[in-house]
Amino acid sequence: MTNAGLQQLLDEFLLEARERADEVESLLLRLGEGDAEARQATLAQAKRELHTLKGNSGMMGFHDLQEQAHLMEDQVEALDLDKPAIDDLLAGLDDLRCGLETIRAAEAPEETPETPPEKAAPEEVVVPRETAPPTTVQPDVVAGSVRVPFSKIDRLVELQAETLIFRNRLADALSKGLALREEGGDGAEDFFTRSVAAWEEAEQARQELEKTLHLLQERVTEFGMVPLQSLFRSLGRIVHDESIREDKLVDFEIEGGDTPIDKTLLEAAGEVLGHLVRNSVIHGIETPDERRRKGKPETGRVRVRAALEANQVRIQVADDGAGIDLEALRVRAQQMGRPIDTTHSPFALLFIDGISTRSDADLSAGRGVGLSAVKRTVERRAGRIDVRSERGVGCSFTLRLPVTASILRSLLLVVDGEEYALPLNAVSESQRLESIERHEVNHARVVRWRNRLVTVLDLGLAFGTSQVERESGYVIVIEVNGHTRGLAADDMIGIRDIVVKGLDRIVGRPAGISGSTILGDGRVILILDPAALTVIPPFVVSEP
Repeated sequence: MTNAGLQQLLDEFLLEARERADEVESLLLRLGEGDAEARQATLAQAKRELHTLKGNSGMMGFHDLQEQAHLMEDQVEALDLDKPAIDDLLAGLDDLRCGLETIRAAEAPEETPETPPEKAAPEEVVVPRETAPPTTVQPDVVAGSVRVPFSKIDRLVELQAETLIFRNRLADALSKGLALREEGGDGAEDFFTRSVAAWEEAEQARQELEKTLHLLQERVTEFGMVPLQSLFRSLGRIVHDESIREDKLVDFEIEGGDTPIDKTLLEAAGEVLGHLVRNSVIHGIETPDERRRKGKPETGRVRVRAALEANQVRIQVADDGAGIDLEALRVRAQQMGRPIDTTHSPFALLFIDGISTRSDADLSAGRGVGLSAVKRTVERRAGRIDVRSERGVGCSFTLRLPVTASILRSLLLVVDGEEYALPLNAVSESQRLESIERHEVNHARVVRWRNRLVTVLDLGLAFGTSQVERESGYVIVIEVNGHTRGLAADDMIGIRDIVVKGLDRIVGRPAGISGSTILGDGRVILILDPAALTVIPPFVVSEP
């Protein structure tokens, strides 16, 4: 086998081995759920995964991994289902992952996979139990690879064939039009008629080509999308380890694992989610004794929910713990001499470097460095993070990241001579402002849309380019996550596929703006944030 073929085989082995290790971990973490029959089925599935991993490792010549999987298979067999002690098995999975990482980082065998690599000493792959847990959650991606179903590849090939057909049609139509210029005609009227027919044919071919290219772009983009489940299943391990370390009882719930996200954003999402989930267990959930005194169940709850929201992925990490003690944060900030600016959010103190109400640092929790790093990571990826908390009830962090880091289909708007890109998947309808029925409710402008009153946000007033509400132009109705808002603009240019760019740090994060893009003529315009625009308070109409 050639070196290239061997490397491909090795990459596939590492990817599948990581997936099976993650699946075993997920099965072990939910081993205590359900009745005896359900627990037995979970145990049997874990054994099957380990058995397959053992066989694959032996086939590749990695006998140390084979022995590790065999040992774990025996440990699973000996588990007491009434009181399953899984900590040793989880530590064994850490050892196994460390061995996989060692193989990935080393050069591949040059001749045959049956030739085992030098067997590493046990201490070279064992992760000590007291070592700090990883701060990021890793997806099922090895050496830059992701799994792609054959159906997606087949559809991509079909679209490529269609593209060639329409390209040829367009080329033929253009050739006819150019030939008319040299041939002339029997008369001006005949020449005009033949010219119009040729260019109409060219335009039709162009439109068909544009549709096919758009579908092709969507399919290619899907190749870079992976479900968040690849990150979420590692979060359960964090909750398990930290709850034991903190001597707390915590239930962990996940919703929306099938939500897709660009694989280039997975690393950022993993880093952020690891911090937030760990903070929920360490800082949020109380000990069983504390929860009993407060009249709460002894077992706390951490919930992670994900969903698509317009052009963004929304991920919420919530707990039913103690909530955030704002007064303690203010006192801590004053003691450190840090500036206190809570104009936009009372929780802004959380994201200042070094601010923490926890006096000690250990392997899991530092002294106020986690959330400030989270905020920087999110903003570098053109995302944002919001906080809600009620003292004694709980806390939630809502993370918003772009679905894709590259292409976004958008409606171009004009407001006071400036162009903006509005993500098309948030747009429901557009109407002329002059023709739509308008009212005032509590001195704010509303329009009647589909038998509903919808508040109108004048984009000129929102961005400070106008002093009075416009009386002409368009109202573009957007819907995001159950919220509806009309946006008033001067004009609509059309629909474009734009390349998403982040905002420079000097610009900051203006309300209602999610990023920027560069048009074909080189001009830079801003991308509107539909989710933020739906919650910005409407501007009050001045009294005459």
